[in-house]
Amino acid sequence: MQTIARTEKTQASPKVGEVKVRKPLWRTGGETLLASLVAICLLETFFNFAGIGQQEFFEPDQDLGARHIPSKQVTWRMEGLSRDSFNSFGMRDYERSLAKSPGTTRIAVLGDSAAEGLQVPLEDTFPIALQNMLNKEAKEQGATKRFEVLNFGCAGYSSAQEVVQYETQVAKFSPDIVVLFYNQKDAAESVIDNSMRAISDPKPYCYLSPAGELKFDNAIMEARADELKPDPLLSWLRRESRLYGVINQTLFSLSVNDKRFVKMKHWLTRQKQNRKIAPAAYPPQNPDLVGAKLIERLNADVTSSGGRLIVMMFPNTAGYPDLKRQQVLFSKLAQKAGFGYLDLSEPFINHKHKQELIIEYHFSKKGHKFLADLLKPYIH
Repeated sequence: MQTIARTEKTQASPKVGEVKVRKPLWRTGGETLLASLVAICLLETFFNFAGIGQQEFFEPDQDLGARHIPSKQVTWRMEGLSRDSFNSFGMRDYERSLAKSPGTTRIAVLGDSAAEGLQVPLEDTFPIALQNMLNKEAKEQGATKRFEVLNFGCAGYSSAQEVVQYETQVAKFSPDIVVLFYNQKDAAESVIDNSMRAISDPKPYCYLSPAGELKFDNAIMEARADELKPDPLLSWLRRESRLYGVINQTLFSLSVNDKRFVKMKHWLTRQKQNRKIAPAAYPPQNPDLVGAKLIERLNADVTSSGGRLIVMMFPNTAGYPDLKRQQVLFSKLAQKAGFGYLDLSEPFINHKHKQELIIEYHFSKKGHKFLADLLKPYIH
């Protein structure tokens, strides 16, 4: 048997001088491409199952600079944990209809990541908790009215963006009450420093004229308009690709933690400008005064539609000086303009178990429940 095996092996070996036939390049390239596609599909499937690469949830918007991707599933692990989908309007909320049902009181919540609440599951966010509390109470009292609390909160939004968001999107839902959840940097992020114009994000900014009138500065958005135009390929990648999400999450982490990367990013941003962004024609701005004017404008928008505004101040448990100033300023403004005002600082500071209300910076499940309890008496 061994002799026969050696004979067969000898017969199968190429003869001396025989030329070995190589695969065509197109076939090698095709096999490599196919193997790469299979590997990508397997990675995408695994990442989707494990919830990896699902923290990419922004897309460009020509009015706001950025917005939530409608119907996008998001798995959030950076602080707390949640795995939910935005609704078809891009809200961190259950599916809603544009038209309001008869007998329904609608409450719209505006704010940044504190209102968005990705750190807890959707059913534990304070807008949903508040909605459930109000409807339960109405049912127990035998009332036929019902409540809807719509969450328009979006991470990173400034007061300027929230005003534009109300005017272009939220007003279409005909809310009866609008809750503005104000955070400490919302006013500062609404103004822009001259030295930062070349590297600032394209979004709405504001300033006050010499006469004290609120004006919008859209020069950054206009100069970088190409970045805000819809791109079919990038839109598909943002919505469907988990690998793309992993790459962007890595870049985001570098932007937060690596100073050299930030410097390189700023340099590249300057080089990409198609034209020089002209310096502002107005003097440096006071963010507190700009923030107050933005709240005045939002209040005018809401009341002109027959609604009511409530400004809810983020709890200043750390004693931030800018937030202290704004608490005083906005409280006086509320008394003068007649809108609702709720400062969360004292209730959070005096809570017996206040350490259980916050995860790191954002609210825990208990924190969201406490927010709903505090806000409920203001809804009538």
